[in-house]
Amino acid sequence: MPIITVAQRKGGVGKTTIAICMTAELARRGHRVALVDGDPQRSACQWAELGNLEFPVYEIGLGSEPVARWARDVKNVKADIVVVDTAPNEREMGASIAIANVMLVPCTASGLDIEATVHTIGIIDAVRKRRAEPIRVLLVPNRVDRRSLEGRQLVDELKQFEENIAPAITNRSAFVRAFAVGQSVATFAPNAPADLEIRALTDVVEKALGARRITK
Repeated sequence: MPIITVAQRKGGVGKTTIAICMTAELARRGHRVALVDGDPQRSACQWAELGNLEFPVYEIGLGSEPVARWARDVKNVKADIVVVDTAPNEREMGASIAIANVMLVPCTASGLDIEATVHTIGIIDAVRKRRAEPIRVLLVPNRVDRRSLEGRQLVDELKQFEENIAPAITNRSAFVRAFAVGQSVATFAPNAPADLEIRALTDVVEKALGARRITK
């Protein structure tokens, strides 16, 4: 069962938005997917409360329990692909990276986010040294304002990490409004620019997983 982890050492980077909307797009493509909310803030669980999402969301936090037990609980989720929305601290991130096949690391144009990405890549590299299987990492430029110099330079700044860079996600109100009604952006604003950006991101994720699109 492939596991996709969405993680960043700093909060407030749009991690949950990307996790929810990408998981929904995978579901729309015919994959049997589930999302694990491992963040104590429970943002994904709150998004799912209205029951309007295309997939189940499970609250499985690590807390103080043994990492091996948490990993077993995540792997026992009944799905073909599991997406993990991770808390922004080293223990939870290390645990979720350890079981991941693909890592998504959202980053905005903030200098603080770039610095947090340095720490995130450091955690990933530490896990890589202990794993036989590779981890495919995708840096996701998020909340990009293409009108600003910082927004236009973000992709260039992310190149310093020598990881794959996913298509950028623009700062759009459709994501905020989708959360307010408990829907994915594909349901709330189908074929709108926000939806098309998530589709482009999901194309790259599917390729990283080696997953074939399933026709319903």
